[in-house]
Amino acid sequence: MSRSLRPFLLSALVCVLGMLAGCGDAFDPSPGIPAEPKPKPGACAVDQDCPDPALFFCNTAQSRCEPACRTRADCGSSRRQEYALLMCDTPMGCECDMNRCVAALCAADADCEVDEVCRDGACVTPPAPVLAASCQVTPDVVIGRPGTSVVFSVWVRDAAGKPVVPREGISWEARAPMVKGGGSGARVALALGEPGVDREAVTVRVGSALCSANVTVLSPEVPAGGIRVLVVDELTGRSLPLTTITVSNEKGEVLNTALTGLDGATWVPASGTVGVTAFHPDFGYLTLARHDLEEGRDLRLALRRNPLDLSGGLQVDFIEPRVVTPPLTTRSRLRLGLTGLSVPGLFSEVSTETLLGFEREVEVDAGGSRRLSLPSGTALWVEGAVAPRASAPGVAGVCDLSLSGVLEPELSIAMGACGTRSAWAVTGGLPVAELPLNAFDLGMDPLLTLGRLLVLSPDFHSSVVRDASFRLVPTPGLVEGAPRPDTVTYPEGVSLDFEGVRLAFPFAVRVPALPRYRGSYLDRAYVLSTVAAPGRGLVPLGLGAAANVAPADPNTDADSRLGQPGVMSVRMAPAHHGLEGQPYRLLMGASSRAARDDASAGVATSLVVADLAGPLFDPSGEHPVQTSSGFLPIPERVRYNFDGAVEAQELGPRELRGEVDGPATLIRVVFTNRLGRRWTVLVSPEDLEDGVRVPRAPMGIEDRTFFGDHQGSRSLLRTEVLQVTGRDSRDGLGPSRLAAADGPGLDHVGDLTRAASSLDVGRPEVAWLYPELEGQRLTRGSAVRVRVTGFRPGTSAEADGRVRIVVRGGAKGCEEVLVSDTATSPTSGEVELRLPASCSGLGVSLIASLEDPEGRLLRPAVSALRGVDIP
Repeated sequence: MSRSLRPFLLSALVCVLGMLAGCGDAFDPSPGIPAEPKPKPGACAVDQDCPDPALFFCNTAQSRCEPACRTRADCGSSRRQEYALLMCDTPMGCECDMNRCVAALCAADADCEVDEVCRDGACVTPPAPVLAASCQVTPDVVIGRPGTSVVFSVWVRDAAGKPVVPREGISWEARAPMVKGGGSGARVALALGEPGVDREAVTVRVGSALCSANVTVLSPEVPAGGIRVLVVDELTGRSLPLTTITVSNEKGEVLNTALTGLDGATWVPASGTVGVTAFHPDFGYLTLARHDLEEGRDLRLALRRNPLDLSGGLQVDFIEPRVVTPPLTTRSRLRLGLTGLSVPGLFSEVSTETLLGFEREVEVDAGGSRRLSLPSGTALWVEGAVAPRASAPGVAGVCDLSLSGVLEPELSIAMGACGTRSAWAVTGGLPVAELPLNAFDLGMDPLLTLGRLLVLSPDFHSSVVRDASFRLVPTPGLVEGAPRPDTVTYPEGVSLDFEGVRLAFPFAVRVPALPRYRGSYLDRAYVLSTVAAPGRGLVPLGLGAAANVAPADPNTDADSRLGQPGVMSVRMAPAHHGLEGQPYRLLMGASSRAARDDASAGVATSLVVADLAGPLFDPSGEHPVQTSSGFLPIPERVRYNFDGAVEAQELGPRELRGEVDGPATLIRVVFTNRLGRRWTVLVSPEDLEDGVRVPRAPMGIEDRTFFGDHQGSRSLLRTEVLQVTGRDSRDGLGPSRLAAADGPGLDHVGDLTRAASSLDVGRPEVAWLYPELEGQRLTRGSAVRVRVTGFRPGTSAEADGRVRIVVRGGAKGCEEVLVSDTATSPTSGEVELRLPASCSGLGVSLIASLEDPEGRLLRPAVSALRGVDIP
């Protein structure tokens, strides 16, 4: 795999969503809202068959009349008179959503009466604190230095294990000198105090439930002449003992080495400006490049576990509100369930497989059997049939004794063998007869379809299980060098309501000007509306998307309803099922299809993160949500010399150099080997421009800048440019500030990032197309063909170099070097050359290699060998 497949899998999912979003089942009220009797007479063929065409429309898919409206007032009893709607005769009333009267949902406690709270989109009596039977503090383990401020949150569950969100009755207490302060509410900020360790330094009481957090405070004193480094697991806060810490000079030469102790900390001699690297075999390596000790001699590094070493997740069942088994007719309806687990930390840290599930073929009997290739987190079925199970992979985290099979939670957490995330789903359906003719066409534009259709349906729902725990096991095939996480069976499962809480809030978002990649504007954009759940990650609650093709300019194409370029429609649900009170966040992303259409292109993406006060009901888009940040440019001018001994293209051995534009504060360069194991280098934009050296891995430690195959080839390469800010958006945070022991912390970069752009260039590869087989027989003077990916062949200024084929062996006339200046087409990556007519013999070797613009072979070599016979 030469580059990330994430955008293509995302497009596949969006394709399915867009396919299904046109119109759905008749509206079913949300829980807690009175059911509405069908208007009489119910049967219809056209609107005129309904009691009053001004107040009803004919849902031809269901052959029944449903409430219609043009404004919210059309749903009120004063307007409808004898056709008054019971569901609208409530304090919340109804909204006019896509010309249909639907029960309004609340999004926050402020939307309800003084003595009520908003839960699952409905105004209800506040849950009593006495319902609390258990709780969990997050973070449950904290390691830091005196004076550091830590925000603690609490999750509460009742006796049945279901989430409870009390409005009051939550009290915090610092019970040891390691922590100072106290307070009330679901979230509290406390300061670390005196050095020491206490397993119950912080406690929180909710009704009769009591839970605590383990706090370790390190001494504020750091011996002179060196640097102290604390290493923790980014997603659990636990210390990482036996981590190798190296200090290197500006040439990348290792000066000193040390191992972390049981508390995850160590001291290493150092002075001046150094590179600091943490190596742990079970976690991604992390290098803080060019750190000036005058900026701090006390560091806290957070590592992320290797994504493919362990695999696990949840089986997901969709629970439908009713069971019907009609024969398959044009009135049959196709159902969709799209599910996953919440995403912790930086979105880019999640592997392709963990994000969406694994591709597999499914058969859908929708007016004719069809086989589709879909991620495992997607379920498609015809109403009346048994809903197929979906599966949602997850990443390791924390767990407790409530997870079956876990006898010692701390041991399971330390091994990365368990996790707790929030399971989510977006569900909906529509009549098979109304499927677009190109619904199953792989060539359709999924983002454009979604942008036009999803927001037009008020019948999509969101479902969430806030506290979903699962186990992880060693990934099959890892030892052999070919991990197969898709073969792992998940023993744990969750059930999600097919009709949970409606995506009842349509609104508009003004998309910032799109950046360019290779001279062209990114051609699609999406908005993911989420809620940020502490200790769980981002939980999707809705989405929207648009293309940028007509015309291809800095703005997304005009929405069919809003009519404004650069303004995108979004539909989302309010926070529900235990997520109430947590902050909303919008992720606006843009991507390019260049990697799909051009074999030499990388995967270019850009992201803007914006806080959202709450969901809006603004279907006409009169007040688009604005963002304070814009998209960052794609980092196209970043290069790395993989050779550790020779200068190449004006780069020293193992030198990383480049220029980035925009208000970037942090650069992350990520190397990934064939087992998905990473080495991340953190560098400031200024130091990147000057150039930094990636240190060598100490003896006995795998160098992940290489792929890990027998050829010693280069690893996959991705560059990320981030704008990271503090509480004041003007306070830009660079790598040294984030890594400082008294700083905001590298484990909070995901929360602090306002914008990010990345270019995943993968790695250059060459493969034989013809001859196809080893030992194949060719005629004299045959044309041979290779395909190059991740590399632009040619002699232009933009080209990466040329393709060289060395011909050796045979009886005569075979010692030739053939060089191609161009590919057979600008985007195919295919290169054709003709063998010498004089070459013949058995056992002729054809060696295809890539060379740089100066005519030197790439190092490490990128080549492919083929043996042939030429009679």
